[in-house]
Amino acid sequence: MCTEGGCPGAPNIRAYRSRVALSPFLGSAPLPSPVPPEDPEKASLGPVNRLGQLREWTLVLSSMGIAHAVRDIGNAWVILVAEEDRARAAEAIRLYEAENRNWPPRRQRELLPYARSLVAPLLMLSLVLFFSVTGPADRSSEWFARGTASSDRILHGELWRTVTALTLHADTLHVLGNALTGSIFLSAVNRRLGDGRGPLVVLLAGALGNWVNAVWHRGAHLSIGASTAVFGAVGILAATQLALDHRQKGRPWLERVAPVVGGLALLGMLGASPHSDLLAHLFGLGAGLVVGLATSLLVASTRSRARVAEGMEAAAVATIPAGSRAAQIASALVAAGIVLGSWALAFRNAG
Repeated sequence: MCTEGGCPGAPNIRAYRSRVALSPFLGSAPLPSPVPPEDPEKASLGPVNRLGQLREWTLVLSSMGIAHAVRDIGNAWVILVAEEDRARAAEAIRLYEAENRNWPPRRQRELLPYARSLVAPLLMLSLVLFFSVTGPADRSSEWFARGTASSDRILHGELWRTVTALTLHADTLHVLGNALTGSIFLSAVNRRLGDGRGPLVVLLAGALGNWVNAVWHRGAHLSIGASTAVFGAVGILAATQLALDHRQKGRPWLERVAPVVGGLALLGMLGASPHSDLLAHLFGLGAGLVVGLATSLLVASTRSRARVAEGMEAAAVATIPAGSRAAQIASALVAAGIVLGSWALAFRNAG
């Protein structure tokens, strides 16, 4: 009989009784070892090639009260048990491996509902083309006189400036930088919300950020550029990720707040240059969080109703994808109407 000190006549055998944390194992059930035990009254299980697996198996045997010892056979180990315990030991290990084969469960990757497209880069390209029409800010063209986000004028009713200012840029580097970062973040938003709803919510976040910026400054503060909307897109991504994480139970709070922390980190990296309007970027990020959370609630409610509809007749089910496409097209038309309508109001109410 093997004891904790070892087995008689087997100098390479040692007892194994360490307490260790369990970890997942993907492998075969315990097999009789190709190395026979020196004592004919003992049976061996193995070979075991990983130290972690060896610890798990010996812990299982200890929990079952099965006396055992471990023999080092060079590049692996075998576990020695009494012959009468071999079947019980092998069954205990088999059950343990079957129970823990897929533990811990792999975190499911997010399946983005919308495919990649060129909508975001094309929209950002339109900003560059529009810059070729307006020119840089130092030319003091009529576009800037009527479209700049002036805090005083916004607070006196010229709300269209919160939108028109998003389409104006100071110089070539300004517009190219916003076009590049905007393409990245708007593309990510569109993968989650669609090529129509995505641009609309980013536009709304940018306009809301400009309005909050005007309320904060109140005086003769001027602001231009799409960066407020770009940080709105960052906020929307953080908010939608928060909504996704909320539906996944058991996630630690550090992982839940990570999207917001990431958004603030991007604000510090991309939005805090000496010549940038840091507060406008911050308000854009905050507006994106608000708009993103509201949109997530709306989308979740819509999908819930769609799941209910799946229990209806086939004709009703067939209308769900078409309705989604119609909603995307309608959202895109609304976004375009807001921009064009804002510029129309800017030139109609010039003062």
